[in-house]
Amino acid sequence: MNNPLLVRRFATGVLIALLFLVPIVYVIMISLESAQQFGAHPLQPPVPPHFGNFASAWTQGDLGPELINTAIYAVVAAGISTALSLLIAFPIARRLVRWSSSLYQWFVIGLALPLPIIPLFIESRDLGLYDNRIGYIILHVALPNLPLGVILLTAFISGIPTELDEAAWLDGASYPRYMLSFVTPLAWPGIVITLLYSLLYVWNDIIGPVVFLANPSLFPIARGVFNFYSSNEGSYTLLAAAVMVVSAPVALLFAVSQKQLLRATMGLR
Repeated sequence: MNNPLLVRRFATGVLIALLFLVPIVYVIMISLESAQQFGAHPLQPPVPPHFGNFASAWTQGDLGPELINTAIYAVVAAGISTALSLLIAFPIARRLVRWSSSLYQWFVIGLALPLPIIPLFIESRDLGLYDNRIGYIILHVALPNLPLGVILLTAFISGIPTELDEAAWLDGASYPRYMLSFVTPLAWPGIVITLLYSLLYVWNDIIGPVVFLANPSLFPIARGVFNFYSSNEGSYTLLAAAVMVVSAPVALLFAVSQKQLLRATMGLR
């Protein structure tokens, strides 16, 4: 490579990849070691691999019901917040409502604000939304998923030609039909990335289940792993296996959606 700029970019890419990949590979390596292997040689590859850690973490941590709870919370909350984001982003992008720019700025501010835990706790308790599925889902529909979704989808919808709106309205297409048949397919990469990041936030949230859930039968997987860590603080191999079980569904989902994420990234440029 004779191009210095290309060399610097390649070196930066390799460093970033190593920065993210090395911790992941190390956690995978620990999850495949026995306690004796890890204690004797913590930096050596697991030879032979010990797959029993995953079964032990699954049973001891009771991860099955918690994984189901997490899937329900993440899919429902991400789906509702994405649908609401699309319905809000379209009139803002097309300036169909008064003060569209101000509304957009408020959503940007809402994305930057920290989550008001204490007011939300008091409000959820007073409204009967504390320690139940509906309240926990509503909590994750609002912040920060809704502001992020509105910002992303406003950018995508702004790239859709306004002539398409006029043609559809002249043909007599209703607003719901136009949104479903025209806007949704054209903004699909933005919808996918909004859905994925909303789902990821719900999946990884640890503060929400600690504050707003008290019934163990309602705990998501993040709270389960937190409790599992408290009772197995010295069992690093089991903890690594539990982390791998938690991360595997989301990693698989992002791998399957890689093409849509790439299209979304290119569409935002």
